[in-house]
Amino acid sequence: MIRNLQILFVAISFLVYQPLAYGAEEAEGGQHQKGEAGHSAEGSEAREVHLTPEQRELLSVQTVTVPRGRADNIVTAPAEVHYVPDRVAEVGPLLQGKLTRLAVDLGDQVEKGQLLATLNSVELARIRSRLNSLKARKEAATAEYQREKQLRSESFTSEEEFLDAKAAYLEITAEYDSIREQLEVFGSDSSGADSSLAQYALRSPIQGRIERMDARLGQTLSSSDTPFTVADTSVVWVMLQVAETDIGRVSVGDEVQVFSKSVADRFHTGEVSWISNELDEETRTITVRVVLESPNGDLRPNTYAKARVMTQSAASLPLVPHDAVQTIDDESVVFVPGNEGGAYKAVPVTLGKEANDWIEIKSGISANTEVVSVGAFDLMSAITASGRSAAHGH
Repeated sequence: MIRNLQILFVAISFLVYQPLAYGAEEAEGGQHQKGEAGHSAEGSEAREVHLTPEQRELLSVQTVTVPRGRADNIVTAPAEVHYVPDRVAEVGPLLQGKLTRLAVDLGDQVEKGQLLATLNSVELARIRSRLNSLKARKEAATAEYQREKQLRSESFTSEEEFLDAKAAYLEITAEYDSIREQLEVFGSDSSGADSSLAQYALRSPIQGRIERMDARLGQTLSSSDTPFTVADTSVVWVMLQVAETDIGRVSVGDEVQVFSKSVADRFHTGEVSWISNELDEETRTITVRVVLESPNGDLRPNTYAKARVMTQSAASLPLVPHDAVQTIDDESVVFVPGNEGGAYKAVPVTLGKEANDWIEIKSGISANTEVVSVGAFDLMSAITASGRSAAHGH
């Protein structure tokens, strides 16, 4: 009942326009066909619906780019969403310490190098103390070496004394540099001059979002602990498990549409980027990878999805989702965005085969056209309701 009232509200408020030249192309040749549906009857109206932003939100209108393929040659496969390996990091200290401060919370966006937590580490304090001691000894050894070098050049000291000073200088320098490099590996300031010798700053190695935080104040963390997970999920891998009998029809570059189970009425589009050569002996499937952008984060890693591979053939045609096709005055139509925001035009099309929830389009629109995939029924209902209202008004 509520849905019907929403459609009626839109029908009362939208405008119906006279025919506008759309320039529908043939799917195969891109040429106009005379006598095709939508062009055979003189005076048939191409209706255009104008929706306000509020009406668009009310009807949840969504569009999709029309791919090419054959409806009966689509490969379907279960899939799972994964993190991209270089866009996720398990973060923990490289030496033991007690957690004294948490600088972030779950869901926080962090930059590379941003502070996550602070620890107190006895081991770090010992290393820094050792470095400070070596620094003083290095300065003394450097001065002694330079003095002996000058004296040797003037023949005021023996070769043995000069070589002893040089050896002591090189030994202290090597040990100092080793300790300093060790601190750099720990991601720690060499001297700890800006903090206590024991303070350890745990920082994020990548830009991303805090997805896991298994940490509490006072907790002792070891070098094997990784209490933080930082991840960038704007790009994800979707791993398909394609049946052994179907893998021969799948190629790198094929278009893939991935449906997340959490958002069933919308899909993400990408391409096959890799096909494994290895067959899983238990499931008799082969892994296929698709790299997808997910700027809204609705493709969640470790969740399951459904994928459709639009395999290519020489006789491929434009394909639209089943729900995109509607009937107005006994004509099959799809809705395409108009020239203005919120405008949608009903374009007559000639249908081909239907399979796997997709319909081939023989003429009326071409591949790569934007068509309404969600909300087409509501637009059709609004047009027909408005037409009935106009008829009663005469």
